[in-house]
Amino acid sequence: MKLITVGLLIFSLQAVAAIEECSYRVTKVTKNDSLSMRLGPGVKYQKIGIIPFDGIEIQISGPETKIGETTWTPVKYKGINGWVNPAYLKKDCPNYHTVVFGETLFYLAQKYGYDIKEIAKWNNLEATYALVAGQKLQLFPRNCKYRVINVSNDDILWIRSEADEKSQRIGAIPFDGNDIKITGLEKVVKNTHWIPIKYKECITGWVNNSFLEEDC
Repeated sequence: MKLITVGLLIFSLQAVAAIEECSYRVTKVTKNDSLSMRLGPGVKYQKIGIIPFDGIEIQISGPETKIGETTWTPVKYKGINGWVNPAYLKKDCPNYHTVVFGETLFYLAQKYGYDIKEIAKWNNLEATYALVAGQKLQLFPRNCKYRVINVSNDDILWIRSEADEKSQRIGAIPFDGNDIKITGLEKVVKNTHWIPIKYKECITGWVNNSFLEEDC
């Protein structure tokens, strides 16, 4: 019975890890452009697909290789396998974790690359660090601010009333805007990661997470 229980626990942890594992998103690509996927590691290879400027949920599928002065990495995006320049990729980890039975703060710190005390501080955990199944843990600094990226200098980032691109525009942040605070957990709506924010202590709403970067 103990062996069966342990086996089920390991399977449960692996299942959650598969769901909340860090993926990658496109960066440094303007909204009127895209990132090309090629059949092999180099521009001489055939273009087999594209990833939009705000593409997310990109998986690294193997070790990178260097061709001349350019590094290439194999990726999988929406069922297509190809090669891209990793200079246009950024790790996109969830900003929260849903605790499953048996997980410890030590395990989560190892998984996400944070210090135990950091996660405890962000979530107001007592020194015993006891976790409960179903509990959502914040995985970002409460006092860290963010700035706008991937927006051209003739454009703006809209703040919306809800986590939906069709919701009302309630404010805007310039292409070089900063002093942005994340106020809660992200939501994924139609493959888009939305983040609740406060801008300059006066406007609160939702923005596309693809256009924000830590500015600590």
